[in-house]
Amino acid sequence: DVPNMELLQLFADEEQRAQWLVPLLEGEMGSSFAMTEPAVASSDPSNLETTIVRDGDDYVINGRKWFASNASLDKCELLVVIGVTDPDAPKSKRQSLILVPKATEGVSFVRNLPVFEHISVTNLHPELELKNVRVPVTNLLGEQGAGFSIGQARLGPARLHHCMRAI
Repeated sequence: DVPNMELLQLFADEEQRAQWLVPLLEGEMGSSFAMTEPAVASSDPSNLETTIVRDGDDYVINGRKWFASNASLDKCELLVVIGVTDPDAPKSKRQSLILVPKATEGVSFVRNLPVFEHISVTNLHPELELKNVRVPVTNLLGEQGAGFSIGQARLGPARLHHCMRAI
């Protein structure tokens, strides 16, 4: 959650901070970062296939994510999802980040995945399906097309946190 808190502190607007950052900081809820996808080499976000398409005052999200750390925990209420908002833009401007309440219709849990042949009971890494998930345009984190750069700002600290947990 710490990398997501940093992400929200740096890039969320005041309303998003009040809705999501404050409860995260107070330990009232958890969050997950959903970037990695099963069908592509998604360590390079320019390969992502999940779509985030504007439809009026909403974005509609479709795709599959896996290794979405802690997304299957009951306390997790927020998914920070990265996906493609403009497939015709330059590679580093195609993606955007969007805040998705885990309870949103169309978000479904597929399974927990093992890491190093182990399924943890405290740090779960599920596969998720996002099927016609609708969230308001106000859930966009930062600007449309800034997902690659915002995601990199989050992944640096997150990699350190994963290394510390592994040790």
